[in-house]
Amino acid sequence: MVMPAHDEAGGIEAAVRAARAQLRDGDELLVVADNCTDDTAARARAPGATVIERCDPTLRGKGHALEFARAFIAAHRTAMRTVIVLDADCRAAPGSLAALAVTAQARDAAVQGVFLLDPPPDTAGPNVRISSFAFLVKNLVRQQGLARLSGAALLHGSGMAFPRAMFLGMHWPGGSLVEDLEMGLDLLLAGHRVIVEPDARVLSAPSSQDGTAGQRRRWEHGMMQTAGRYLPRLLAGSLRRPALAVVALDLMVPPTVLLALCSAGASAIVLALSGLSAPLLALGAVQAAAVAGLLRAWWHHGRGVLPPSVLGRLPGYVVWKLPLIAQFLTRREREWTRTERLP
Repeated sequence: MVMPAHDEAGGIEAAVRAARAQLRDGDELLVVADNCTDDTAARARAPGATVIERCDPTLRGKGHALEFARAFIAAHRTAMRTVIVLDADCRAAPGSLAALAVTAQARDAAVQGVFLLDPPPDTAGPNVRISSFAFLVKNLVRQQGLARLSGAALLHGSGMAFPRAMFLGMHWPGGSLVEDLEMGLDLLLAGHRVIVEPDARVLSAPSSQDGTAGQRRRWEHGMMQTAGRYLPRLLAGSLRRPALAVVALDLMVPPTVLLALCSAGASAIVLALSGLSAPLLALGAVQAAAVAGLLRAWWHHGRGVLPPSVLGRLPGYVVWKLPLIAQFLTRREREWTRTERLP
């Protein structure tokens, strides 16, 4: 198991102990202490992790840490059959690591567990909770829909498993804002299987109120940039593998607030051009279906993350998100930064 870690001294010991509790005899936990300015490495070794340290401030980001781990495994761990990637700020639910490893071997596939945010009830503000619910819709609801429609899945960064040969043949994009998403798309385009394992759950504390803004900007700017680069390749590949067209359609869905703004703008244009017409009614039906889908996702999966008392804060969340969306044009995020998490 590979655990990339950057300045995680405050929680790395607990993370190592929790992960090791699910490993079997003969398994190994490899912590990549990447550009750390604290004692992450020493604290990770204390509870029994193997630690390799990487120091290159000019090349920052998780992709570089995973490349460093890949080179180490290729050179020094010839008997390793499966590689699981779990971030240092995440915790796998009991049995999840075994489920990931078994599925990766049995299906000869890259496997993504269900990766969710778990906001603490006492300290998470409305924007953090709404953002956590949006994360749930993307990583659980849409991921399950994509799997059912196409048989494929996307990688979300933590709680991933790979057969050894596949992992060693991968080259993680260094410096990418969404290296996990890009790697999953590259694997699909190369003909590999990328699937979801619903019995594997991985939880992470969300970022703080200030950190959430930076985190959402990084994720959403990275996703939109990636969509622009990969859509032509996915659509071309769909001529041979139709399932890739479904992946392309999923990648085309913008962040929810941007989608709502575009939908409202389209309705205004149609109303101005043709009044109350069939196209306007069709748009209204699509918008109603989208709202119904979100409500159903909230009812079945999101009430614990987003209690009813917070629903009234949705307009404020939309206003809060507008500058982050506009910055895609005016101040696009281009560098990886570590996100502070709530305790």
